[in-house]
Amino acid sequence: MASELWIIMIIGIGTYLFRAVSLLLGSRLQWSERTKEWLSYVSPAVLGALLGPLLLLQDDQLVSLTENKVLLASIPTIIVAWSTRRLLLTVTAGVIFYAAIYYLL
Repeated sequence: MASELWIIMIIGIGTYLFRAVSLLLGSRLQWSERTKEWLSYVSPAVLGALLGPLLLLQDDQLVSLTENKVLLASIPTIIVAWSTRRLLLTVTAGVIFYAAIYYLL
């Protein structure tokens, strides 16, 4: 338990320092247009890398669409997010869609 606490504390401190340095340096540096364009692809790439396995895999095996409740719930949630661009509404819709699919299937 103590080692887990240390790991969490080190990760938290590292995250804080990384963000603090980024904020301090980011406001003082002038980024080139090419760098700004390259950085604009980082967030979608990270999001795809995190969500892809979560939506498509279960126990390191590809799950079919008819058995994948998370993927079925994510499709209408993505549509709500894309059309409204409101975080609270998207999260609420995602919870409702997942609960409905979970209890219907």
